[in-house]
Amino acid sequence: MKKILLVVVLLLLVSCAARKVNVDKVDAVIKTDSTSITKQEVITNQDNHVSIITNTDELEIVPIDTSKCIEVDGKKYHNVKLRYIKTKKVLVDTTKIKVSEKASIEVKIKKEGKIRSFKKEVDKKANYAIYFWWLLILLLIALGFYTYKKINRTLL
Repeated sequence: MKKILLVVVLLLLVSCAARKVNVDKVDAVIKTDSTSITKQEVITNQDNHVSIITNTDELEIVPIDTSKCIEVDGKKYHNVKLRYIKTKKVLVDTTKIKVSEKASIEVKIKKEGKIRSFKKEVDKKANYAIYFWWLLILLLIALGFYTYKKINRTLL
């Protein structure tokens, strides 16, 4: 009888199955901060200075009457017609081209991403302890027959 009780207690303490659970939780935040600076500088410098000065002196002496004498600047001319043309041409071109351009372009990029992952793995191994319950049931039936026969023998 003690052996049967010991077997029953052992069967009650044995569990049905073992279960192993792995849980992986990942919370990740990805931040990207980027700054791009582009500097552009254009310098064009043209300094042309054109200055043309033309002086012309023109003296035209045309004789009118050859019997009369004319004196010009200490020179003697006889019966002439004087024509004096003085021209002065001035061409001034002060060309100054100065282009100076500075450009600075700044681009800022901000990106934020969140990643959440949840992974659960259940590893359940097969347990054959359930068959011991059938054995327990068979033992209880056998114990029932044994006690029934014992009671019937004592009555007879």
